[in-house]
Amino acid sequence: MFKIIPHAKKFWIYGAAAAMIIASSSTMVYALNDNIPANASASTALSTAVQTNDQTQPTAPQVTLGYNLVDLSKGSPDPERKQAFKTKLSLNKNLTPEEIEEKYQAVLANTIPGDKDISAEQAAAYAAEILVKAYRVDFTGYTAEASFARSSVPNSDNWTVVFHTSNDDKSAKRYLASVDSVSGALLTASCYNFSYADVISQNPQDPAWEKKALADITQLLPENISIVSSKVIAATPEIGVSVVSSLSDGSAFAVRLTGENKEAATYQYFPGGYDGSWDISPVTVNGVG
Repeated sequence: MFKIIPHAKKFWIYGAAAAMIIASSSTMVYALNDNIPANASASTALSTAVQTNDQTQPTAPQVTLGYNLVDLSKGSPDPERKQAFKTKLSLNKNLTPEEIEEKYQAVLANTIPGDKDISAEQAAAYAAEILVKAYRVDFTGYTAEASFARSSVPNSDNWTVVFHTSNDDKSAKRYLASVDSVSGALLTASCYNFSYADVISQNPQDPAWEKKALADITQLLPENISIVSSKVIAATPEIGVSVVSSLSDGSAFAVRLTGENKEAATYQYFPGGYDGSWDISPVTVNGVG
């Protein structure tokens, strides 16, 4: 049974695509990985986490799933993306070319794991274990691209692993999981594609949606944790159905379901109980909820 650990950032699933503000190593992961869509930080929510006090590197799951691993922390950034990143920095007219290069190199360094961190191979194994349990997918023949991100928030460094097929098209599903870089614990898990087609969820008021959500959450919980209550916090044809469950240890788990098959688009764990961050906020005159 894989572990679940706390989050340090709020999870914003609704609204427009998150702005690509080049300010952190996590953003750099997005900028350098073709297999994470531009709106992933809104739709799949790669949030970081506060890890537990146990800093001992765990033993990764001994599972061979037949995927090909690509460790992006060892590769060189694409020249075009490097230039785009620097162009973004150059918008700050107070920065000299030398300062821009220095900042770029500092951010790039934060995409390389340290001695305390698990390897890309271990991170992929943890991510695969999570995603197989969540989505019951066979990763034989898939490519797993692992990106490392060091965060300015203490104890929140993470690996993001994206699984995709080598000949997939825009409508092909990609599976993504983020795990803590030291413990390998679950941060988030999600499924997406690049088609950007509207997904309409029919009859979102049907109780079957909540029943399916509870089943999906239960399969990710440790054996000693159970659901004590649940509530639907959003149910629209455009968004799908979002359900938050309170757990027996005082924490909470959320899932958003979409589409004809009520598929789980994204999962998130709330260690201190649900914080309201999945609630739909009214849109202001400036278009910000």
